[in-house]
Amino acid sequence: MDDKTIIAVFCYKRAVKLKRSVEALLHNPECANMDVVFFCDGPKGANDFEGVMDTRKYIDSLTGFRSIQKKYHEKNVSTGPNFKQGITWLCENYERFIVVEDDLVVTPNYISYLLSGLEFYKNDPSVFCITGFCFPINVRDYEFDSIVHKRFCSYGWASWSNRVKNVHFEKEYLEECMRTPGFIFNLNSEGKDLSRMVSKQIKGVISTWDIQMQVHVAVNNLKVIYPIISKGHNIGFDKESTNTFGLDYLKTTLDDGYQRTFNFCLANYEVPYLQRELRKPYSLPSLASRKIINTVIKLTS
Repeated sequence: MDDKTIIAVFCYKRAVKLKRSVEALLHNPECANMDVVFFCDGPKGANDFEGVMDTRKYIDSLTGFRSIQKKYHEKNVSTGPNFKQGITWLCENYERFIVVEDDLVVTPNYISYLLSGLEFYKNDPSVFCITGFCFPINVRDYEFDSIVHKRFCSYGWASWSNRVKNVHFEKEYLEECMRTPGFIFNLNSEGKDLSRMVSKQIKGVISTWDIQMQVHVAVNNLKVIYPIISKGHNIGFDKESTNTFGLDYLKTTLDDGYQRTFNFCLANYEVPYLQRELRKPYSLPSLASRKIINTVIKLTS
């Protein structure tokens, strides 16, 4: 039984996707002895009402976890504020948490991997979080099951409340960071898309939360722990999704789910060729290629 760690599921109106996500999650045997909390935003309007109600009806029918808590918004607060409020609640009530969004389908060892990582790195404040996602990479003869990187990844992750509670979500903080000499260069060293995402968040073009996590990682020179093979994949690239549409660039090789013990590297063990592998999907050529393909998809859909 794990009283320190809770599973947090963020959802909205995609009941069918949520069902796939939760069914996969329940194939992790640890779930039977863990608490779960669902953060579900309220409908934006009449067109979203049925989807939100179907999502909540499914949550209300669930069993399989030790306990199920529900945090339902009556009115829509949008993705960013829903997540911020959820994170605040998690930090106030649990020492550690594992995050799943309703478009994430995980392997049967997703929870085991993240719990093991939380325990291994618990005394190293340089580690901000552990993610369960990884692009297909060539690890060569690498001996560990984890990789140290410096880009936050939102596609299934876990962290400690005493580290996440210090993240700033405010527009004014992001503006201050963008004015700080050297910040943009440092931020974009982990992906040429990052400063553009910060600008979109400041302007209100997007309502998100993960770019604030990356800003926190960059400002404080923190580490993010990746697996060498992904423990989950995203199923959200369609018109139903809020922040993902177009080319599904997150397709990856999945763990078979059988491994239950993991060999983690120390947080100061950074391997240059693996850093390059992890940065490839966010290089200028990769980003430009995706933009062209997404433009064609929008024009022809």
